[in-house]
Order: sequence, then structure tokens, then C-alpha cells
Amino acid sequence: MSTRTWSLDGRSPGWIWYGYVALVALFLMIPLVSLVIASFYDGRFFSIVDYQFTLGWYDAALTSGSVRGAFENTLLISIPVTILSTVIGTAAALAYTRYEFPYRETFKLVALLPIFFPLILLGLGMSIWASQINLGYGIVPSIVGELVWISPIVMFVVSITALGIDPNLEEAARDLGADTVTLYRKVLLPLVADGVISGAIFAFVLSWNNYYIVSYLSGPQSTITTWIHGRMTQGFTPVVPAVASLIFYVSILLVVGAAVIEYREPDDQA
Repeated sequence: MSTRTWSLDGRSPGWIWYGYVALVALFLMIPLVSLVIASFYDGRFFSIVDYQFTLGWYDAALTSGSVRGAFENTLLISIPVTILSTVIGTAAALAYTRYEFPYRETFKLVALLPIFFPLILLGLGMSIWASQINLGYGIVPSIVGELVWISPIVMFVVSITALGIDPNLEEAARDLGADTVTLYRKVLLPLVADGVISGAIFAFVLSWNNYYIVSYLSGPQSTITTWIHGRMTQGFTPVVPAVASLIFYVSILLVVGAAVIEYREPDDQA
């Protein structure tokens, strides 16, 4: 079967594909870019005609006690979620990709199931569950709720890397006398390290940006996304684009970092 790429007049249409992807990316990025532009506008109501640059709204955001509290609560949720979901997701990924056991495919489907639920329904279900078992609302329930959604995503990311490991490496390590702990510490984990780091970065970004789950479970504890939503329902203020832009800056830096790790050349991983 031929794998030749379709061509136009004998020439590769690669530029058409890349151009299409660039246009789609530009379309998706326009709202975010507009948000960033608005965050630097010196005025209460945005206007491109008499645009005046200012950093005042960022200063107001960073010196606001409510914003600082929201950022602190967000970190109190995101950091544990990142650590725990990375451990859980990595363990699940290695179990699925490296071992044969009964109902293996069923395990995969059940483990990945939360990814396919709308977040608003998942958050509502978690809220009802937390109420029924008297877990309450706050930082801890928010961590538990986000783990249900983010751990499967980490499992998926790490599995992509783990599936590329040659099983013969494990057999060779065991033939050389490596026990299970040594096998994981010196063979498997170093081989999946890039996937684990990428999974951890994505876990932090997803937790950092999450609204629906924490809005149901955080209770009186305001996170940065619930703070933005609360301020928007009370009436627009230019501080909101500045705070939202700060979230965007952190997220884009982490996503770029994950992409660099994921796509760097094999020679650079030594």
C-alpha cells in the first residue's frame, strides 16, 4: 500500500497543511491575545482607537489581598494535585503498559472514563458525593475532585512514552539480577522520565486553570478562576483581564516546557 502524500502539480502541499494549522491556531488564540492587550489598556472601558499602555492593572492585581489569597488557594490545590496525580497516573500507566492481567482493557476504559465526562457534570457529581460522605467543602475536597479528573490524563500521557519501551530491556535487567525496586528505579522510571515530567506539567496546568470542579467543591475558599467568575458577575473591572493574563502566562510557559521535553531529540536526553 502506497504511503505517498497527496501532491498538487507534483509539489508537496505541506505548506497548505501548515498554513491551515497556523490559521486555526491564530483563530483560537485571538481571544487570549485580546485579553492580554486589554490587560495593558489604561482605561476602564477598552478602546483600540485611543489605546494607552499601562502596567497599573497588574500592580493592582498583585497588591490585592483577595487576588493573593485566591492565588495561594490555587497553589494549595494545584501542587498536591500535581504530585498525587503524577504518582497515581504513572503507576497506572506502567501497570497497563508493562503487565498482562485479567480485564486489562476494561481497566483502561474505567480508568480513562472521567476524561470523557463534561466537567460541569463531574463537578456536580463530586459535590453530591462530598456532601453524602460528609467530606465537606474546601481545599481537600477540591484536591480529591481534581484527582479524579487529572490522574487519568497523566496516565494517558505517560502511557504514550511507556508503550515505546522495549520489553526485552526488563528481561535483560532481571537476567542480570535486578530486583523489582532496582528495575523500576534504574530502568523503567528513567525511560519514562520525559513522559512523567510532561504529565506533571499538564496536571499542574489543568489544575491551575480548573473552574468547574473547584467551583462546586471549594466552598468559601476562593481560587483564581472562581475569583474571576465572581468579579465578572459583580460587574467588569480592568483588573480581571490582568489576573486572567497572569494565569495565561503561567500556563503557556508550562505547556511550552512540556512540548520541549516531549519533542526534543533523543541525543539531548542523555
